[in-house]
Amino acid sequence: MIRPSPNPRPTRLRQVGLAAAGLSLLSLGLTGCYNGQDATTNVQATQPSGNGNVMKAGQIVVDNATAIQDEAGNATVLMRITNQGDDSDTLIAAVLANLPATITPNSIDIAPGQSISFAWDSTNYVNLDGLNAPMSSYVPLGLQFANAGITSTNIMIVPPTGIYEGITPN
Repeated sequence: MIRPSPNPRPTRLRQVGLAAAGLSLLSLGLTGCYNGQDATTNVQATQPSGNGNVMKAGQIVVDNATAIQDEAGNATVLMRITNQGDDSDTLIAAVLANLPATITPNSIDIAPGQSISFAWDSTNYVNLDGLNAPMSSYVPLGLQFANAGITSTNIMIVPPTGIYEGITPN
């Protein structure tokens, strides 16, 4: 009886398939796409994004929070506060760089559906004299509302130049 000759083709396909799978797994490790919880892509998501941070307390949303600091080291917070709830609320306190900030006017009522700007084209301000923080650094900002409670984040310090030109403490 004649034996059929062995077919090398299935072995060759198996080797090519294993090599392709191995290269795929190797490429994930080399590109950094899979480095666990300490991967750069995961860590970046927990860091401040730069200027324009968003905060939320209850139905109150604070958009684009950034601190503009003049040459004398005095700062004002550029932001917009929106009440997305059905009840009025009031901004009653602010802290910048762990120091009490001045709210102008003393407290600010925010009606349901109302959106109020601060520091730009506005009469509303959150100021801190003598901050003297390094430019492009981050400082903590905390806001307290009568009903929504307290919210906080870190915001960037920027100079009053470029898009921030003319925004100064008042």
